Amino acid sequence: MAGGQQTPVTDTGAGPDTRGYLDYLLTNRNFSAPAVAAAIAAIELNVPNRPLRVLDAGTGAGGALPELIAAVRGRSGHGGTVVAVDAAARAVEAAGRRLDDLDLDGVTADLRVGDLRDVVAEATAAGDRFDLIWSSDVIWPATFDDPAAVVQALAEALVPGGTLALFTSNYYQSMFLPGHSRLERLIRTASELTWRLPGDGPTHYERLGAWMRAAGLVEVTIGVHPIAAPVSDPAARAFLEQTVWPEMRHAVSSNGRAAGMSETDIARAGELLDPDSSAWVGNDPDGYVVQPALLWTGRSTIG
Repeated sequence: MAGGQQTPVTDTGAGPDTRGYLDYLLTNRNFSAPAVAAAIAAIELNVPNRPLRVLDAGTGAGGALPELIAAVRGRSGHGGTVVAVDAAARAVEAAGRRLDDLDLDGVTADLRVGDLRDVVAEATAAGDRFDLIWSSDVIWPATFDDPAAVVQALAEALVPGGTLALFTSNYYQSMFLPGHSRLERLIRTASELTWRLPGDGPTHYERLGAWMRAAGLVEVTIGVHPIAAPVSDPAARAFLEQTVWPEMRHAVSSNGRAAGMSETDIARAGELLDPDSSAWVGNDPDGYVVQPALLWTGRSTIG
């Protein structure tokens, strides 16, 4: 609905709208910060008697850099290096601005624009492996055709006893429209179709643990680091308004009918997701968001 008039919605089969990518990185960074901090604090590291080497594989806007740098400084008496790589130059620029506010005492930060697969291949070939590789919302089928092969490459870039930590915000199991669960399930399916994600099988986005085991990692474990906030929370509000609800609206427009939404469903979704509608979810004083973020960790035995 817009201005009180019904807006026609037609399935276009279009892919995701990535024009707001940088806004997504920044709003997601702020919203997920508590979960990221808790996840990194929970990682058990084998600390060698030398400087630590850490890789932030797909750093985005640098959301994990404060905790990774603090971990290197606090857990090692020898300092170390945090290498952060992302394929998007604008993401690395945002991560660089993030570094301006951090205490780097004893830690070298190495920011790179590039393919994380190239970085780990070079490190493996040079024998310059990592004690910890962290990757957040990067290793999934929307980014890589064969995510299991990427996890294998990451595992091979670890020192013996090194840790691979794969963090996921668990977007498709989150609650963004509480009180509208059936409709939200349909919109989730429309979003998966928009991102051309597999419905199941070996490349499904929830297979992180399986990919780690297939890569030969041991002690593979999972932990949950949930975030729950009312829509009045500034970080949650920005994340929902600038990223989540527009993405859902685009998914309904692109693939709503393909996801099994009726005309009534589509109209109702339009009302809930339109800021100009009296039924907009942003006007609900009791609205909230829950995101059950997950951390998978595994340890290398590769010599």
